[in-house]
Order: sequence, then structure tokens, then C-alpha cells
Amino acid sequence: MNPRAIKARNPARVIVAAVLIGLFLVGFIVLAIWQSGTQIEKARMTGQIVAKEFVPRPEHQVTLGRRGGLTAEESEGDYILTVEVSIAGGTKKPYNVWVDKQRYDALKVGDSFDVGPYLVRE
Repeated sequence: MNPRAIKARNPARVIVAAVLIGLFLVGFIVLAIWQSGTQIEKARMTGQIVAKEFVPRPEHQVTLGRRGGLTAEESEGDYILTVEVSIAGGTKKPYNVWVDKQRYDALKVGDSFDVGPYLVRE
């Protein structure tokens, strides 16, 4: 056996390029995570309920589940909350939020409401 060890020599520019590419990728990932957190923060807007509206529209709804199961239920209509959210600049923006009957009955005008997790239509 030969006692000499063979070491590969990497040029300095290859090492510098690899480090710079690595830093760029890490920076890009950190920026992407930070930006996605900003969008989530914007989506969690809390405001005050200014109006409640029920639109009678009785219908029979049939839903196909993920495992092939069918469910049927009766819907009386649409339950809509109008929520005013304070926007930067001191203005208030109204949002219409569709909720289920239980949530609609539990809330009253003047209550605080988080618009973010619900389907929001302006």
C-alpha cells in the first residue's frame, strides 16, 4: 500500500461560487417565508359587525365526500355578516362574510369578528 494520501484541490473560485450560491438560496428561502407570512397577517383582519342579513333561498344540497360517500342536507338560505375593518389611513372597508346558521345566531351587531378565515367577498 502507498502511504501517500491524495487530496483533491479545489480552486478558490469554485469554493467562493458555491458559498455565494448557497447564501443566495438561503436568502431566497428566508425572503419567501417572510413574504408568505405578510400575506397571512393581512388576511387576519378583525373588524366590527355592522349588519346581519339573511337571504331566504331554500334548497336541497347533495355533497360528494372524498371517500365516495354522499351527504344530503337542507339549506334555508344565505347567512351574511357585514364587517367593517379599519384599513391603513383611518378608512373603514366593509366585507361581506358568508357564515353558517350557528355562527350567525351566536353573533350580534357590534361584536368583534375576525374576517380572515372565512370566504370574503367585497
